[in-house]
Amino acid sequence: MKKSISKFIFCTALLLSFIMQGQETLTESPSLLTPQGPYEVGHLLLDLVDQNRKEPATEAPLDLRQVPIQIWYPAIKGSSTQKSPYRPRIESFRSLWGDESVDYIKSVRTAYYEGSKVNPEKPFGVFIFSHGWGARSSSHSTYLSNLASYGYVVIGMNHPYMGKVALANRTVTEPNDNQFENQAAANKFYAEDVVFVMDQLALLNKEGSKSPFSGTLALDQIIAGGHSSGFPAVSYAAVIDKRIKGLVSFDSGVPKIVRTEGLDIPILLFRAEKESYTDLFFRGKNVHPKGTIYDVDFFRVHRGDFYDLVFSNTTHSTIYDQYIFSETIEEQELSKLNHRLIIKWTVAYFHKVLENQNSALLENKAPIQGTTLRTIASFK
Repeated sequence: MKKSISKFIFCTALLLSFIMQGQETLTESPSLLTPQGPYEVGHLLLDLVDQNRKEPATEAPLDLRQVPIQIWYPAIKGSSTQKSPYRPRIESFRSLWGDESVDYIKSVRTAYYEGSKVNPEKPFGVFIFSHGWGARSSSHSTYLSNLASYGYVVIGMNHPYMGKVALANRTVTEPNDNQFENQAAANKFYAEDVVFVMDQLALLNKEGSKSPFSGTLALDQIIAGGHSSGFPAVSYAAVIDKRIKGLVSFDSGVPKIVRTEGLDIPILLFRAEKESYTDLFFRGKNVHPKGTIYDVDFFRVHRGDFYDLVFSNTTHSTIYDQYIFSETIEEQELSKLNHRLIIKWTVAYFHKVLENQNSALLENKAPIQGTTLRTIASFK
């Protein structure tokens, strides 16, 4: 892997090792946290193929770019009784992860329903999420399904060759960036995945189509977020496509194009307390005796509000569904607590960006123990 690429890519090998160790000690079938919002949650897996882009990671000249997506959405209660699998196509990973790990993951119980009818109450705002290096969107099912329960259509993207992604033919892609000349080329390509998915959502939303999402997507209300190397993809996409109205970063920096051109939309940064990877936002160390020192060059070009939110007892991998792989009750409870807080802050941010609702959280009028918020207002 080229050094220029690996510099900004944060491998999840340590997380996978942690997962496997946890699976060896747990005996009970775990359950995902039940979505807390007022809507029942449905789930679908769609295999999208971009007819206009070749897959550069393979040698076959006719291979087209595939982008599988998972969709969590507000559903009509009781329209399906079949619970969704936690990790779709998990059997494809058996040769990679072994029987014990795969069987454990298959035992995880979800609280959302496969193929439910989409709630027709109104067009719902959209959240597009991009996973990090070596991951897949299902690894964030707690966060994504809960957001859907609060009245959003949530798109979990799967980037083949950025993550370990099971394709329609059950092939699992290995993370690889050697097909790109440099980091900028990689970021641009994954940003094109995001733009392609937004284009496909417009087709799914078209009135009179046979899509289950016809007329249910408020495509003028799109927020995009990403964990680790997934955030450069969505923030790059926000530079080239103005349909994105806000961004959420999970412990990640921004690509060069964002630092050069800036953005006029707000950003919410969930910054890990330990081993944070957000150096692109800061000069020097993340923890400074006189407080956080922000990157002046970045904020000279950024034209939207910036919310820097630090959680106590969090790491770079906190956004993962860690509690179902934890070895102790203390680890499980801490992971669940962090998820509930992250969801609470995200929903407040969505209300602010998409509905212009004032938030006591974002205005620092209702501080929550264990969290520290610094706000940098946009330069008008």
